[in-house]
Amino acid sequence: MRFHVLVHLKPDVLDAQGQAIEQAIHSAGYESVHSLRVGKSFYLDVDADNPADARDEIERLCAETLCNPLIETFTYEAAPA
Repeated sequence: MRFHVLVHLKPDVLDAQGQAIEQAIHSAGYESVHSLRVGKSFYLDVDADNPADARDEIERLCAETLCNPLIETFTYEAAPA
C-alpha cells in the first residue's frame, strides 16, 4: 500500500527557510504570496496484510522517525500506486 506523508512545522515555530523563499518570491515580483511555510513530502510503500496494519505502521514511522513531534506535525493519506 502506498502512502503520501506531509510533515510541517507547527504554526508557532519560526520557519526561516519559508521566510527566505517568500522574500525571494517577492523579489521576483509575486507580491500577492504571503505566509509561505516549507514542509517535507514522502511517498512510501508499505507491505502489510491489511490497510489497518499499514496505517498503524505509517503512524509509528511518522511519530518516531519522519517527524520531530516537538516542532512538527504530520498528515498522511493513501496514495495511488
